[in-house]
Amino acid sequence: MIPALVALPTTVFDQGDLDDLVACVRLLGEGRTVLVGPQRRADGAILDEFVIAAAIAARDVSAVVGVSARVCSGRAASVVAREATAAQLLGACDVLLLEGTPARCADAAVVIAALLTPGHHTVEAGEEHVVNAPNLPQPSTPGAPMVLWADGAAVHAGAGEDPLALGVRTALRAPGPLPAAVPGTLVTLDAPLLTPRALAALLSP
Repeated sequence: MIPALVALPTTVFDQGDLDDLVACVRLLGEGRTVLVGPQRRADGAILDEFVIAAAIAARDVSAVVGVSARVCSGRAASVVAREATAAQLLGACDVLLLEGTPARCADAAVVIAALLTPGHHTVEAGEEHVVNAPNLPQPSTPGAPMVLWADGAAVHAGAGEDPLALGVRTALRAPGPLPAAVPGTLVTLDAPLLTPRALAALLSP
């Protein structure tokens, strides 16, 4: 069973905003793993989700965070696997949620799942492939992080032709109370694009 998950909304992030973003994670993270996606600067530049997650984990070692990462868009599954491994070793990626079309995410999951295990791997799945590829260093926990992706309201895990539907995705509008943290649920929040401080104020009870 997957843990209770909630996706951190995208914010307009600037230098000095980390503590406010950590406050958002604390507000969302009671009983849940908070999935950190890419953030934006005021000029529109995209800030890497793995870097942001690692910064949050370093600032608050009690935070339970994962990463929501897009596949394709010029970033191969093997690159995502290596970034996820580095983040997991820093305590910043308990769960990896792949974003993109379900078919592309399922293919990427095959490659990523292979690279999260020891050895040299030759794998082909759709447009994703690696040849005799190792992933060093390996995650601190074999097979970690848990790799998931969503197809409509279903959250899938596993790789290959028969992925398991292990959870349900629910979209909510912020502000508003979150439902109880229940394993097997992924909550996404429809929130306006705000600074981390403004988002924390919106999320505060």
